[in-house]
Amino acid sequence: MEPGWWRLSAIIFPLIVFSIVALVHLSVSSQIRQLESEKETLEIEVRALQPYIKKQEELTRRKAELEKIINVDREIKARFIPWSKNLARFINQIPRKGKRFEVAMRSINTRLVPQETRQSLAEQGLYDRKTVAVEFNLQGEAKNKGALARFVQAFEDSPYFGINFQQGSLNEFGGYDFTATVAITESGVEPGVKPEEGGERSVR
Repeated sequence: MEPGWWRLSAIIFPLIVFSIVALVHLSVSSQIRQLESEKETLEIEVRALQPYIKKQEELTRRKAELEKIINVDREIKARFIPWSKNLARFINQIPRKGKRFEVAMRSINTRLVPQETRQSLAEQGLYDRKTVAVEFNLQGEAKNKGALARFVQAFEDSPYFGINFQQGSLNEFGGYDFTATVAITESGVEPGVKPEEGGERSVR
């Protein structure tokens, strides 16, 4: 009986192994065919989407170019200072008695306060701790002591201005020569902020 059993086992075992290998092969082949079918489907979808992908890439490129242009425009606008408007704001703030100025300017020098130093100037207590953007370095003459006091007060009281009074001295004509730095605050140089008439009204 034993030799017959071994012969039967020798025949059955390879059949079992072959069957298992065949099943595995069929399963793997089926998965491969499925994956290839999915790949073909995806390739078809990608080809169909190519025009939209190219359009999206073009839009992304144009967006990047526009952002560069916008950033340059913002930088230019940030550096642009409307000196004529700021000078008009300054002059309009000088007090008048009636319609006549009591203070005459001998010289006016202007400068833009760098962005990185504005906060430090305020922290030092200059301009009543207001954050300023434009400075006017002045040399002038006031008609009398009262006119000089009104001049200083007009810029101290305004939220759009600050003043750093440096010195004043009586001259031979009875007036007061003085030097000062008047500054316009950051909010004062913003577009849409109209020049004040506070200085003129304070005298009236």
